[in-house]
Amino acid sequence: MSVDKTRIGRRAAKIGAVVLLLGTLLLGLAACRGFFGQGPIALLAIDNGGDTEIPVVVWFDLSESNDPDGLITGYTLDFGDGTPEATGVDVSVAVPHTYTTAGTFTVLLTVTDADGRIGMTNGSVVIGPVMVTFAANRATSFDIYRMEGDGADQGAVLITAFDELFPDLVRGTRDTIAYAAEDGASWNIWTMSVTGGSRAPLTTQTASNQIQPSWSYDAATIVYASNAAETPSSTTWELYTMSAGGSSVSQFTTQSPSWAIAPSCSPVNGDILFVSDSDDEGGTAVGGSAVWLYDASADEVLLLKDGLGRDGDASPALAGLATGLNLPAGAGISRPVWSPDGTKIAYAAEVTAGGQIDIFVMDADGSDSQSLEEYVDDLGVLNTDITTTDDEFCPYWLEDGTGILFAKDDGTGDYQLYKVTFSSGAVTQLTELGANVSPTSER
Repeated sequence: MSVDKTRIGRRAAKIGAVVLLLGTLLLGLAACRGFFGQGPIALLAIDNGGDTEIPVVVWFDLSESNDPDGLITGYTLDFGDGTPEATGVDVSVAVPHTYTTAGTFTVLLTVTDADGRIGMTNGSVVIGPVMVTFAANRATSFDIYRMEGDGADQGAVLITAFDELFPDLVRGTRDTIAYAAEDGASWNIWTMSVTGGSRAPLTTQTASNQIQPSWSYDAATIVYASNAAETPSSTTWELYTMSAGGSSVSQFTTQSPSWAIAPSCSPVNGDILFVSDSDDEGGTAVGGSAVWLYDASADEVLLLKDGLGRDGDASPALAGLATGLNLPAGAGISRPVWSPDGTKIAYAAEVTAGGQIDIFVMDADGSDSQSLEEYVDDLGVLNTDITTTDDEFCPYWLEDGTGILFAKDDGTGDYQLYKVTFSSGAVTQLTELGANVSPTSER
């Protein structure tokens, strides 16, 4: 009996030791579960909205990232352009980032789970330089051209036997150009891709002219000027709207017996700048034309600027068109334009009636109007060579906010495009051949 008890005791002790060992192991494994766990999986989707020109807002979708045996507790997103990383805990929320320099950037996503394990993946973002679209007569007619914001890599988008003017880029993607084209009898509104393909007419008026298209901020509609309200004449110009595809045409302004031309849609809301010869009392503008604003929130039109000379449309007469624009007497091809954030307006105006044409800048409500030279000086850069005795007109704010482009009479009967850089005040000539007008970089 004593032998059996001894054996039973030994067996019980062994079992107890095994149980203790297993318990210790289980506790140890529970403490470091990640030793046998699976690491998180990082997955990244990149969406630039079809836009590739700076500045570009790119969205990064992390939502497919997952942890097979737990939860992702944090992430780090390196955008590859030297800016601070984005960090967070919720991968279900997409992360936006604005690229302000051109280049190819490697984006690195790192995700972490509750056990401290990490998963990584990368992607590539290709961003091009800011581009300028403009009209130029470098042969026998005006055609549509493109170049980089510093004047490099100039090339034709569309060259035909007819004239094309007033290009404007679609908001958001900047991949579609609206423009006015003549066919030997009249002008109509067309669209095409930035490479010149997919050309499509949006209007088909034959007896009147449709010009100066401007995309709305949401790219849903196009506003343009037309003299189709009555028997076409230089005194019946009004603004019209239509869908991006050319349907739902509707007269937008009723300035009669005055006229309205040169629409420019705000980049941030439904406000629209335009030029009219009417003043705020229903009479005639002091200098022959004035800058007006359609305030979308109030659904009313407001007079912004009416000086001694022409305001908003001032420019030299554009020669060499096979089919004349039939603009109002004295009216030019320039139009007022918005800054990228919608807080400022640049416009061409005569200093005195019939006098020199210069570029001016004012606040969006029409206040604090000053010459472009004064505006740049107020930015902290002293430069006295922006305003010259030559006519400067057709202003356009570069989309990256680095400066303003404008056309200038070069003294030979042609017009070249120039850029004033806000950071330095330097004025750089961008074009050299033919007549170059109507720059646009936008959105």
